[in-house]
Amino acid sequence: MPTVNVNGVSLYYEVDGSGPPLLLIAGLGANHLSWALAVPLLREHFQCITFDNRGSGLSDVPTGPYTIDEMADDAAGLIEALGVGPVLAVGWSLGGSVLQSLLINHGEKVRRAVLLSTLPAYTELQHAWLDAGLTLRRAGVDPLVQGVMGMPWGTTTRVLADHAKAFERAKLVAANPLPTSLEGFESQAAAIRVYDSRPRLSEVTTPTMVLVGAEDILTPVHQSAEIANLIPGAKLVVLPRGGHGMLIEYLDDTVPAIKTFLSD
Repeated sequence: MPTVNVNGVSLYYEVDGSGPPLLLIAGLGANHLSWALAVPLLREHFQCITFDNRGSGLSDVPTGPYTIDEMADDAAGLIEALGVGPVLAVGWSLGGSVLQSLLINHGEKVRRAVLLSTLPAYTELQHAWLDAGLTLRRAGVDPLVQGVMGMPWGTTTRVLADHAKAFERAKLVAANPLPTSLEGFESQAAAIRVYDSRPRLSEVTTPTMVLVGAEDILTPVHQSAEIANLIPGAKLVVLPRGGHGMLIEYLDDTVPAIKTFLSD
């Protein structure tokens, strides 16, 4: 099992494909499997490096709470341990917050960056959304029920209007072979809810694209626009279709946008 020890934490990682190294940073409570649909479309052009953030997947679950800066330090340590920097990088949702911290504090390790469906700081609604998810987890609610309740925040009517298809998708999510523990999820949640990248985004010098779907209601377009406005020279791309889970629901639109920017 490929692991590296960074910052006192064992991180699990996988490498697939050939070409320039591309680090893929997963979201809240997610693991390397969240990139399973995207990697087959990226590995012909890039050496895809997926990994489990501290608290999820096959990586260690140290006592929390964590901070986004700690998780970015982990990513920087992974890049250094693998000897692949500077890398291309994509951060999705919480992974986008981790990537923002990486760009601010370890910018020399990233050559080009894509901030996907992410945010600069939590809104009151996002706090309430997170509190609801934590409540369900702490109550031990069936993961399938949790998945159904969370689907409207991540998918669009393209899936939700077909109840049979939506339920099958929820079952796939619930069958995750590497479920995140309550301790790990709470520790990552504590990190994302207090992180605010805005005071230091002007320090970023890495070429950056901020990518979001027009139908994203969890991390809406205005949050991506705010990030793009604060990073010097950043490119904002709003795809006409897709919500927070656009790398699953609108893969054929999202991956080409990522490939084009990273290959420029």
